[in-house]
Amino acid sequence: MNSIGFIGCGNMAQPIIRNTAEKNVFDKNNIYVYDIDKEKLHNFCKINGVNPVLCENEIVSLCDVVMLCVKPQIFPDLLPKISSLLAERKPLLVSIAAGKTTEYIASFLNYDAPIARIFPNLNAEVGEASSAYTGNSFVTEEQLETVGKICKACGEAKYLSEDLFSVFGVLGGCVPAYTFMFIGALAKAGEADGLDPETARDTAVQTVLGSAALLKERGGNIDDWVKKVCSPGGTTIEGVNSLKENDLDGIVKTAFHKSYEKDLLLSGK
Repeated sequence: MNSIGFIGCGNMAQPIIRNTAEKNVFDKNNIYVYDIDKEKLHNFCKINGVNPVLCENEIVSLCDVVMLCVKPQIFPDLLPKISSLLAERKPLLVSIAAGKTTEYIASFLNYDAPIARIFPNLNAEVGEASSAYTGNSFVTEEQLETVGKICKACGEAKYLSEDLFSVFGVLGGCVPAYTFMFIGALAKAGEADGLDPETARDTAVQTVLGSAALLKERGGNIDDWVKKVCSPGGTTIEGVNSLKENDLDGIVKTAFHKSYEKDLLLSGK
């Protein structure tokens, strides 16, 4: 597979395009992009050295891999519009839409389409995404390998069966927002007790980053790492006990399950 096209050039598509080009998964000359916002499209393509096209059908005509990077509610209009050409060309379709299964996408098409799904997250912006990918029964091993390479260009990636996409979507897709909130709360707490805003924010960001890097590199039990930071009668244990008393685990589980329930609703489950 030599060429890839993106229908949609939004916040999630852009880092995928950049990383795919920079990691040479596809040559820039073979990367094509379409978006209804022509100004945004041409500015992005000019900066990144990829090819803008005039319409969705041009993407299908030119590309071996067609990335569906539009909002899920666009599918009922988009897919019937390009279905005849898709049936003729039979490219690999790859969707980034949350809550929409390969079966749902196939329902708009009149042939046995190879359809894959990926679930990247916003951390693809800096090449640190945690992504999942999967494919239906018509996706070949070679095509699935290509999907994996697209994901791994943006960070780390795991192949998962599609029935696990809802729960992975929360852990991989929603948790960056939870993490930003946690970092923000840490910064506000430091500021409230005397640090200037910039120092509080920078320290909170670096501490969370370093803690994650340490855990990733060294592995081990998370509770053991908590104990390593705590000294009996020290400052850390006071805060840790407060978090436990205020049910940090329960707060996170409730938020996680709310996001999970919403994903199930979007999936029609």
